[in-house]
Amino acid sequence: MPQIIWLGQSGCLLPLLIIFNLFFGRLFFHSTVVWLSIEGLLILIFMLQAHFFVRKMSRQFGRYGHGSASDSRSRDQNGRGRVIDVEGKVVEDRKKLK
Repeated sequence: MPQIIWLGQSGCLLPLLIIFNLFFGRLFFHSTVVWLSIEGLLILIFMLQAHFFVRKMSRQFGRYGHGSASDSRSRDQNGRGRVIDVEGKVVEDRKKLK
């Protein structure tokens, strides 16, 4: 599925446009139908943008998060989770954790 790039680059502009249109759109668009149609379109675009963002995040966490192959590699032979320090070394001694 091709990515829609322009949806991901709007940042905070889209919610700002939704709020601005909600409060001041009636002044610029002299027809209520046009004003509410534009508001609905902006909300629809925002919902699509949020949907694509959540899918992208869930794919990333599905690959690297809980229950994946990387989770099984971060466990020792007893099934306990390993503690890795800032330098990337496995901490073996329990006293170092306190």
